[in-house]
Amino acid sequence: MTAAIEALSSNLILCARVLPNREAETAQWRVRYQTAMLASPGALSFQYWPPAPQDQEAAVIVARFDSLAELRAWQQSEQNRALVKEAAPLVEGGVLLQLAGQAAAEYYGRATTSEVVITQIKPGQEAAYRAFADRIQRVQETFPGYLGSFVQPPHQKELGWTTVLRFDTAENLDGWLNSPERAALLTESEPLIIGFQAQRVDTSFPGWTPVDPVTGKSPNKWMTASLVLLTLFPVVMFEIRFLNPHLHGLPPALATFIGNGISVALTTSPLMPLAIGVFSPWLFPDTTKAHWLAKWGPAVVALCYAIEIAVLWRLI
Repeated sequence: MTAAIEALSSNLILCARVLPNREAETAQWRVRYQTAMLASPGALSFQYWPPAPQDQEAAVIVARFDSLAELRAWQQSEQNRALVKEAAPLVEGGVLLQLAGQAAAEYYGRATTSEVVITQIKPGQEAAYRAFADRIQRVQETFPGYLGSFVQPPHQKELGWTTVLRFDTAENLDGWLNSPERAALLTESEPLIIGFQAQRVDTSFPGWTPVDPVTGKSPNKWMTASLVLLTLFPVVMFEIRFLNPHLHGLPPALATFIGNGISVALTTSPLMPLAIGVFSPWLFPDTTKAHWLAKWGPAVVALCYAIEIAVLWRLI
């Protein structure tokens, strides 16, 4: 639990509802914020999710740092304060909410198609590539189906920039990847890079389940969903009993956001990796040798549900 809370504390969440007709100005502001944040000490990655009708009304930014101290240094810096002040006229109430937490819950259960790109930068071209990354982001977010992006510079022994593009369908993602606008930008980047590798990811739970090392495919979505429910349910029950009383004085939206952030973070690590390890013969059946879980996986999951309900019924 302590390790999980420490991991949460090194993520800075910014969210707000953008005012009508201020989307273009907000996009320009977000690029400036991303550039400044990623250049700060200890910065690991920048994530952005735009508002989605019927799902997520607020725009969400997740700034991830190597440590809480480095996050606090950025949050208290004059540069961050100036950027937050710049955003005030663009959002409802003039307030850009800043929280510590994990915003992955905003995408829980949403089907997406993603492209992961690892780009090797030529030595000495890092600043120029940052400027290029800003330009290509401005263009890609104007394409149909764009749901957000993840940008992470090299960290410690990592060799390249990691970029994850999320679109609502494979067709819309291909529309961007095959567009003349992107082709022109890639030609522009050639003097800055050594090369890049790209891989398609298609799953409703990106990052929670690996692909089959043999087939290269993700498990069926209902299998992944059943394990998410198995791991998420006890966390939520314990939150209801032990966390919610301490959040009683907060606005319901803020209290729910904090609870969801903790739930998804704990589900992401360590609970889902543990469940995947146990149920891997069911998720990724080996055709060369039989395993009893490959056949009885659904029954075992259902039994685990029953045990969780019975135990928590008595304890909470």
